[in-house]
Amino acid sequence: MEEGTVEQGELWPSVNDIERETVKKLLKRYPKMRRTVDALTNKSELNDKQRQVLREWGGIVAEIDTAFELILDEEVKKIFEHRYLKGQRYTSTVNLFWSEARSERTIDRRIATGVDTIAEHLKLCGIIEKVAVDWR
Repeated sequence: MEEGTVEQGELWPSVNDIERETVKKLLKRYPKMRRTVDALTNKSELNDKQRQVLREWGGIVAEIDTAFELILDEEVKKIFEHRYLKGQRYTSTVNLFWSEARSERTIDRRIATGVDTIAEHLKLCGIIEKVAVDWR
């Protein structure tokens, strides 16, 4: 680095391909995790295993929800929500959002933007690292 220059640090941590894949696997589980957390939250009595699942999955679901709110582009948000938060298949997502203005590659880029936003937040929270270790 030259004298007098300043190196800029990252505000959000960059994610790598392995972390992206970990987040995609997590997002594929999200709809079931969300329904399970909601069901357990509404139960009056829980056994030890249910309390453990609620504690672990509840935190992950809450952080994914928070990360989703960090997606700034409304089009990215709609496409990402349909694909991952609602748990729809890739082909269903492409069919719904494809138009003359949006090609499949454009939709792929929107999904990737959403995944990166979620991954950056989950990395910042330490969830990617925990999930990667726990779910091997």
